[in-house]
Amino acid sequence: MTAVGTSFTRWRAEARGLDYRAAFERVCGLGLAVVRLSASWRDIEQFGYTDLDWLLTRAAGARQRVLLTVGMKALGWPEFYLPQGLTPSDRAVQRRALGHVAAVVRRYRDNPALVAWQVENEPLDNARIKQLTNGALPASLIRSEVDLLRSIDLVHQVVVTTFNSSHVTLDIRGASPLSWLYAHLPGAKPAGHPAQVLTMGDTLGLDLYVVTKSTPLDVITPSTRIAWKEDTLDYWHGQAESHGRALWITEMQASPWTGTTGFTVDDLI
Repeated sequence: MTAVGTSFTRWRAEARGLDYRAAFERVCGLGLAVVRLSASWRDIEQFGYTDLDWLLTRAAGARQRVLLTVGMKALGWPEFYLPQGLTPSDRAVQRRALGHVAAVVRRYRDNPALVAWQVENEPLDNARIKQLTNGALPASLIRSEVDLLRSIDLVHQVVVTTFNSSHVTLDIRGASPLSWLYAHLPGAKPAGHPAQVLTMGDTLGLDLYVVTKSTPLDVITPSTRIAWKEDTLDYWHGQAESHGRALWITEMQASPWTGTTGFTVDDLI
């Protein structure tokens, strides 16, 4: 059985001129299997739990299942939404992040809408964020967050997410002991961290995008890239099963990447 869901954030709804509560009511009426919400550290520090309390309470009332993300990285590009002035590489900040995780898990672990936790959002992604030159979080921190979460909540599974390469050959290279060598060779490079993330939680979450700013569409068409991505999905499904893990598609491209063309409704279908 295929279960379909979506992600929802207050800030994205309001950026489009919508009342976020009315928008979430509509989402809850779509009959989706799951809605992904985010316990944004920055938003909770600024505004408290009022908004998230309402979203989880409304989801429970509508019998809408929720995947709730927790940690430093919240949903939505550029995924780092830290309280002002904090740097994720600082040990003191990491200790505060663990405190945030503990507080959120204790608050919502018994909410009937909760189906699973997502720890961070693409935590090993080294995308540059504002003044930061490397937005990756240490693998040791992710494992500490997962361990802490499990010490508080033994019921709900844990999802950790990443993206992956355009095709299987690159993914296999990226997961090999010679990955450091492939990174220095000419040509396409492995992307994402699926092999590392696979061992961090109960479920590997893959974010699937095929047409981005870094995609040379003059050489490889979107349809070919979609076929490649199907192959990588089959490969990582097998890898997840062999490690006793599940595989979820946590994000899938549904519209053109900002500033690009080449992804159509036919490509989505």
